[in-house]
Amino acid sequence: MGYLITFLIGVLFLAGSLYLVSTSVHFIKTGTRTVATVEELVQERSKKGKSTYRPIFRFTTITGKDIHYAYKVASSPPDWAVGEKATVVYKLDDPENPMVLSYFGAFGWAVIALAIASVLLIVGGGYYLFGYYAKQFLV
Repeated sequence: MGYLITFLIGVLFLAGSLYLVSTSVHFIKTGTRTVATVEELVQERSKKGKSTYRPIFRFTTITGKDIHYAYKVASSPPDWAVGEKATVVYKLDDPENPMVLSYFGAFGWAVIALAIASVLLIVGGGYYLFGYYAKQFLV
């Protein structure tokens, strides 16, 4: 019974991953693209005293509005440098929530969900496949 639950959870993670990919692709296709520049790196300290760096992007929308966007991911060492440029996609009605067109920026959570799904599907589905083939040889 545990392997069935493992398999079903894997199917849910796979469905979630496919949903995340489709929404990201739709956002990229229908959004407005522009070039953003890393304006600054904000240093953040964790409870353990380690520092991470979060880039702040600046870009101008089609309507001329300046947007400052704090990237979702902070890292150490910094992934971005001040002055570095990146392509961003935003919705005209919500420019404060853009998507940075990088691999993780566009598909990060979908890839993580797919990795979890693949392990769960292999373990859960493999149990049943092995049982099916083992019955053929033990009979």
